[in-house]
Amino acid sequence: MRHVEAFIMKYLQTFVVLFIVLGIAFGVQVGDIALIALAVSVLGFIGDLVVYPRTSNKIATGGDFVLSFVVIWLLILALVENPDFSPFLAALSSAALIAVGEWFFHIYLSKRLFGNKETSHTLKNKPKRY
Repeated sequence: MRHVEAFIMKYLQTFVVLFIVLGIAFGVQVGDIALIALAVSVLGFIGDLVVYPRTSNKIATGGDFVLSFVVIWLLILALVENPDFSPFLAALSSAALIAVGEWFFHIYLSKRLFGNKETSHTLKNKPKRY
């Protein structure tokens, strides 16, 4: 149940950022925003479960930034017909704000999902050897 709760939080965070940046600032339709947010959230959550426990918050947040940027950029190009804005700039600004939220989301994952009581400043995630 905690995974579902965490995913819903990630989706809502992503949707709100995309609604503000893409919807209000760039005029993208809400349906397209919801689809983009779902794609970013699903791929990012899988990455959070795989990458973050084995690395650090900085690396996971950087990965979320790159992933968000690429997915948002490609989906804007695919979904928005004849945009009157720069898809690159829209994706870049969206990904930057999503990455800020992801930093705090990873701290939440550490405490709630992974059971670590440390903060992001004291947490030393070591790669697991398989």
